[in-house]
Amino acid sequence: MKVLLRVLAYVRPSAKWAAVAIVVLIFATIFDLVAPWILREIFDEGIKKENVSLILWLTLLLIGVQALKSAGMFLQGYSQELVGQNVVFKLREQMYAQLQRLSFSYYDKAQTGQLMSRMTGDIDAVKNFVGFGAMGLLTGLLTFVGTMIFMLWMNWQVTLISTVTIPLILLVLWWFSNKVGPAWSSIREQTGRLTTTLQENIAGIRVVKSFATEEVEQKKFAERNKQNFETNMERAKLEAKAFPLMGLFGGLTFVLMIWLGAVYVARGEMTLGTFMAFQWYTWGIIWPLNMLGWQINIMQQAIKAAPRVFEVLDTPSDIESPQNGVTTANMKGQVSFRDIRFFFNDQDQAKDAPILSDISFEVKQGEVIAVLGATGSGKSSLIALLSRFYDTSSGQVLIDGIDVREYELDGLRRSVGIVPQETFLFSASIRDNIAYGYPDATMEQIEHAARKAQIHDFITTMPHGYDTLIGERGVGLSGGQRQRVALARAILMNPPILVLDEATASVDTATESAIHEALLEVMKGRTTFIIAQRLSSIQHADRILVLEQGSLIEQGTHKELSERNGFFRQLFERQKLASGR
Repeated sequence: MKVLLRVLAYVRPSAKWAAVAIVVLIFATIFDLVAPWILREIFDEGIKKENVSLILWLTLLLIGVQALKSAGMFLQGYSQELVGQNVVFKLREQMYAQLQRLSFSYYDKAQTGQLMSRMTGDIDAVKNFVGFGAMGLLTGLLTFVGTMIFMLWMNWQVTLISTVTIPLILLVLWWFSNKVGPAWSSIREQTGRLTTTLQENIAGIRVVKSFATEEVEQKKFAERNKQNFETNMERAKLEAKAFPLMGLFGGLTFVLMIWLGAVYVARGEMTLGTFMAFQWYTWGIIWPLNMLGWQINIMQQAIKAAPRVFEVLDTPSDIESPQNGVTTANMKGQVSFRDIRFFFNDQDQAKDAPILSDISFEVKQGEVIAVLGATGSGKSSLIALLSRFYDTSSGQVLIDGIDVREYELDGLRRSVGIVPQETFLFSASIRDNIAYGYPDATMEQIEHAARKAQIHDFITTMPHGYDTLIGERGVGLSGGQRQRVALARAILMNPPILVLDEATASVDTATESAIHEALLEVMKGRTTFIIAQRLSSIQHADRILVLEQGSLIEQGTHKELSERNGFFRQLFERQKLASGR
């Protein structure tokens, strides 16, 4: 019930249209209830008494009632759809905004396919209930109650006897409602898994083809598809059992009414007009109960889908911008890491080893800091704390002497320009991708950033230059070209702090050298962190930090670390030996 009440709360912004739909629904129900009564009068007062003019007027009245009902149904249908679409619009707007607010820790565990399924199929299921199912339930209830009142008023004996099967229909409905709810819960979950499998396959299609695992992926998808099929068939079995039974009991109600009504007419205890009206009214009892099965189906879909949507909406964000946060307008870029310890949210701090442990160092404004370490040493996590992608478990990260948690969050992240190791580009033009963080940039500024990233000359050879569309995830470019576009994107932001996370890993040695030469000017007066594996990437660093298993084991200049027999010197000698070959 709480779920339904919360869903219906989204109707409030469209309360006027919902009220219009309800009012029209009530009048349409009244018309439905009056029509059989008019039919009774046509038989009993018109045909029986051979009153042709009365027959004509009552027939015209019946036509008028149906015409008014049809016009009302148009208005009701439009109102219902508008209410349902407004609910969809609001839910999707809120969910998308929530997905933008949620922190990295949420996406570390979330499955993209499940989120897509919730944003589309689950919200549509909610809309179907709000825009159609709820009104259908109300229509059925009013029609059933109103019909029973009219029939009892006309002839209570025939009404009570002919409706003896109604409790059996209600029993089937109760059984169906209890069974179909869990079935729809499984279907929603299976649909999410199927969508996840599809999304992962499409996103990784190049890997699939590179390893020739198309058949493996087909089998994986076929298994998911089979599970989805079987789950839907279990639900279909429930419907196949319940609806024919309801139809059988509803048919018995109609047959009982025909038989009993005919007996009463033959005895003179019921008029022919009342008998004809009873035939019409009987459908006013049967169809609401039969439709109730479908409405329960729609309601159960919404009841099982809505919590999946609300689960996302109710997820708290680990990272929030502080109220009255400090502005970053005059940020210079002096960085301090003080006694940093960091665990991911799903780690047990009492048992698990920290990702980062007891990290402390100072960085002056304009200093170029290289961060070295083996895979899993904590390099990327260290930098993630700088932009507050995660918060420290203990200790402080300060910029210009102010804890990063005190800065206005958007401003902080715009002040730290990151060129990530895994470059992501949007399915837009090269111009739009470079200007992604600065949409108002002039063409001159965009070209200047591209030149600094050593990508301008290549762009000018493209069919439409900077307006060339590069395809989803930047598939129209090579890995090195994507990295240089991402580098230009960061340079255009002109941040006081620049982070190059393996930013030249996908380019050849000559291009890497050219980029580093261009970056010398870009890095002037700007605090820069360079995360790298290749020592050639850190040749211009003022200081080098060496991480191992989350601890800072060495720091110093290239010369100082080369003179020690530590990790850096070993790495230096291995790479020197490899290049010599």
